Amino acid sequence: MAGIGLLAAVVAGIAFVRYRDRETEQLRRGASLAGELRALAAGDAVRLAAVEEYETSLYQRLFYVSTVSPRVRSAVWCLLAAVLSAAGALATRGDGLALTIVHWAALFLAVVFALATLFFAGLAAFHAATTPRVSFAESYANDGTAGSDAAGSGTTGSDAAGSGSAVPDTAVPDADTPADADAPAAEKAPPTQ
Repeated sequence: MAGIGLLAAVVAGIAFVRYRDRETEQLRRGASLAGELRALAAGDAVRLAAVEEYETSLYQRLFYVSTVSPRVRSAVWCLLAAVLSAAGALATRGDGLALTIVHWAALFLAVVFALATLFFAGLAAFHAATTPRVSFAESYANDGTAGSDAAGSGTTGSDAAGSGSAVPDTAVPDADTPADADAPAAEKAPPTQ
């Protein structure tokens, strides 16, 4: 039963590392494909917009995967080596000098690989927590706000802030009316020099 569990752990570890390797390779191929598509677009605005959307989604994943994924793969390899070393240490218990030396060597390797697993898992967690996510949501919100202002939608800053965009809640005075046009005549301040 322990042999089946050990075999399953080995197969799962190798499959996980191969999956991550293929994902990274696929993202790199996608990045080179984006460069080729940009060259083929040749100034066509619609095609360039499609290529930019593709590049945006690609680089959001590539930036994160290239930082965290190598640490995760190293942690999985070290965990697999620790499990195999521990299994070797359990299998070599017995009498005799040769078995004792092999047992302690396998036990030492199991401890070293377990510590390496913790180290790489800690690095992966640190990079996952501190690596900034590449996001273009604010850029899209600003472009959308600028486009709606240019089209004369008439939304104020408070209306835009209520809809979830990152526009400050300040009312912009109309350019056609003076700043003191709505104030009563008695409350108008004298001009300062």
